[in-house]
Amino acid sequence: MRDRSRRSAALIGALMAVTAAPPVAMAQGLRITGVTSMQYVQLRPMARDSTFAPYDPNAEEWRPRPDGVLMHCGSSNYCYWYASQAVASAAPVLQDLSLTAWGGAQGLSVHADVRARAPLIAKGFTYPRSDDAVSLLDAYVEVQRSWGRARFGRQWVIGGLGSYDFDGASALVRRGRWSYEGWAGRALIGGLNDSHASGALATLENFPPDQDGWILGARTRLRTAAGSSLAAMYQRVLIADRSGVYSERAALDATTRWSALALDGAAAYDFATGVWNEARLRLHTMRAGPAAMSAELRHHVPFFELWTIWGAFNPVGYNEARSTVDWHPAGSHVTLSAHGAYRKYEDADAGVSLRTDGWRAGADLGWAGSGSFSALGTYEVTIGNGASRNDASAALRYTRGDALAVGLDLSALQNIYEFRVGTGRVFGVAVSVARRIVDDLRLSGDVGIYRHQQLLGAPGPDWNQQRASLRLEWSVGRDPGLASTGRPGVTVTP
Repeated sequence: MRDRSRRSAALIGALMAVTAAPPVAMAQGLRITGVTSMQYVQLRPMARDSTFAPYDPNAEEWRPRPDGVLMHCGSSNYCYWYASQAVASAAPVLQDLSLTAWGGAQGLSVHADVRARAPLIAKGFTYPRSDDAVSLLDAYVEVQRSWGRARFGRQWVIGGLGSYDFDGASALVRRGRWSYEGWAGRALIGGLNDSHASGALATLENFPPDQDGWILGARTRLRTAAGSSLAAMYQRVLIADRSGVYSERAALDATTRWSALALDGAAAYDFATGVWNEARLRLHTMRAGPAAMSAELRHHVPFFELWTIWGAFNPVGYNEARSTVDWHPAGSHVTLSAHGAYRKYEDADAGVSLRTDGWRAGADLGWAGSGSFSALGTYEVTIGNGASRNDASAALRYTRGDALAVGLDLSALQNIYEFRVGTGRVFGVAVSVARRIVDDLRLSGDVGIYRHQQLLGAPGPDWNQQRASLRLEWSVGRDPGLASTGRPGVTVTP
């Protein structure tokens, strides 16, 4: 309750900050956009089951059931296995509203983004965050001047350390080729959790710490006339009572150009653990002919905020080399892209012998005719230290300007687990349609069916499911970034 009260107070405060700005009677311009989306999702939950089987020291430890599912029989009188349960489904409804108002004073504007959620169907499981009825994603006042800009309210900072949301103030000052930026305020734990906990871990640890935090950060950037840039960023997030830190990190990003070549680099350092979570160097060609190529070296170690226990398990990192080749000859309707990568994992000290390397490779083949049809086919295979996977997909599109788009998607994926017995392929087919009804109103939707086929008689979970979505996009008012067309509405780009 205490966390919910703090979030509610912060939300109300941010709204007051926006509405208290020079009355939105500043409305020389006002633009509101909305997206109403509904999604239907099916899942097949897994559950552990058992059966009585008198212990036999001469029997196999792993035994097949009559239906082929393997069960584990240890030294007890029971055998255990995991099986798919009844179909569970959910259909959340999301309403996104975005408001921008400007005028009244030079460079003054107000921005706000709100998301509302409601469960239309909840059978067997609850869609993530459906219990959070309304979220204020951002709401801030911005002042643009020749020297830079300033913002106050709920906002985001995005950079080499990821995305963080906070209630507070930020300022950007430009001096020639240099820019200096700083931000401070109340860090919102929801944003911290969503940014850095993967979906797999979030299902195991979906609770935030019992306190919000204070965020302090700075960034400086240098841009040269030749198109090169260098940026350095530092950020610290303190526990609300200042008794410790949630994170303290720094990032460095650089880009330079030489004729037809470009070199990009990035690095991120965690002061709390003394670990480089990211170090990346990429060399690529600037497209000047039918082919473009790139080569990349990367070192990666997973990062976790200090409020979570996962960092204590000493996450294993990897080093990777990756290359890509893109081919698109002039006048041709065909494009081809191929990529490959080799990955070497650090020692996990798991007490068992594990594979310490992996690789992946794939290719995309596209075709765009002179008419309204286009097609794309992709294939990728990944061999990892605990599993392997290969995916194939094909897509066909028909478009008629920005008024109508129809698509057919076919997909097939296969997972082979080394740590669990089971292999199979999931086949899917989906149809999508998007249509612009009027200039500022667009409707789109898709329906997909996925069927799981076991291969070679191997048992495994049942992934059969259906999915569907519906999306309505609309806008009121003109876009300040577009020239006036003499009409109050703005065309929504599909």
